[in-house]
Amino acid sequence: MFDALSVPPRLVLRALDDLHTLAESVRSLADGDLLDDLLLSIRAVPRSEDDLSERVDLLRAEIAALRDWLGPLHGELKDLDDTAEALAAGLGRLEALLKKLPGL
Repeated sequence: MFDALSVPPRLVLRALDDLHTLAESVRSLADGDLLDDLLLSIRAVPRSEDDLSERVDLLRAEIAALRDWLGPLHGELKDLDDTAEALAAGLGRLEALLKKLPGL
């Protein structure tokens, strides 16, 4: 592809240095337990993803159940608020009537 005379010697030297660096890196991976550890980690990723997916699905189900539980509670709290407002208004009218009674 390249004419041998058109490639500068510095590029050839740099390419050989890069190739040497790659070879040393592969050798250090193969010699140590790092490659085995990396392989075990890679094999564990799908199991971790499955576990995480299950937990997310459970969390979604729990959130849906919580929403179902909170829905009626919101209505009950609204009714309670309306009742409290009605009682406060009634108490105000009662106080006004009591002020009109002589001797109180």
